[in-house]
Amino acid sequence: MIVARGTGFRRAMKRFVFRNWALILTVLASVQIIIVASRYTDVLETDVFSATAVGLLATVVGIFIVFRFNEAYQRWWEARILWGGLVNESRNFAREVTTFITSERAPKLGSADEARRVQRELVYRHLAYCNALRLSLRKQESWDELAPFLSPSELREVEGYVNKPTRLTFLQAKQLDSIFEPKVAQSVLLTRLDTTMSRLLEIQGGCERIKNTAFPDEVRFVSKAMVWLSSIAVPVAFLSANTEIHMLEVLAVIVISLSFMVVEQLGASLKNPFENLDNDTPMTALCRTIEIDLRQQLGETNLPPPIEPVDGVLM
Repeated sequence: MIVARGTGFRRAMKRFVFRNWALILTVLASVQIIIVASRYTDVLETDVFSATAVGLLATVVGIFIVFRFNEAYQRWWEARILWGGLVNESRNFAREVTTFITSERAPKLGSADEARRVQRELVYRHLAYCNALRLSLRKQESWDELAPFLSPSELREVEGYVNKPTRLTFLQAKQLDSIFEPKVAQSVLLTRLDTTMSRLLEIQGGCERIKNTAFPDEVRFVSKAMVWLSSIAVPVAFLSANTEIHMLEVLAVIVISLSFMVVEQLGASLKNPFENLDNDTPMTALCRTIEIDLRQQLGETNLPPPIEPVDGVLM
């Protein structure tokens, strides 16, 4: 995610040129061809390329691009809301674990030291869950990142499952069920913890829905095609109308042509918020935030530092 004031003029221009170099070359080449054609031939002297016709086309393209941008932004914002919910539910889960799972409320644990050991196992397994969800959404296979939070046997077991976050949730539920006895008071505590884990699974399902539901390919193709058409038609309309073309007019036409692509490209970068790109949901930073908060609830003091933005981007 690009943080506040993370996009300076140099960075913005570098990103834009790198991602749209083909369009920029096309627009510059078309402007040069139009200048030569309008000066030495009459091939462009037709109403098809009139400013009115191109203005109507630009209006349609603008409406279509704005619609696509809004839809892409909604996907990006929903992803951020879901991960914000994951942070809050993680704090709830750690609070419930550290307050409900005690030797007094769960006599099976026997002692306070045993209760603290189980609390740590549950919290650390939850930290593995958050990081496994991050890796799964980004299609990254570096499961060794879960090693600090799981025992070697659990890590080997989890690696054998397709949906690793779901398997970790199952292991959580299995351990919780083994802690509490079938008494009314303990059943209430177990139900409370189970409700929190159900909300975590709902958040996971929302993230997987965004990840696995592709933005309609027809919309992507049509919007990009219309942007390219407009980027060529605008120079034709405005430069072919004058026999004498000034540099200021050329620059204005280039800016107008490329402005369509700026909005279209930004919408394209927002529509998939789990692709480990600049506008990605900052899942790595959020996982670190969760880790710091939950380990502090366990009373730990040797904590990792928060993730800081690199070159204006927080991952």
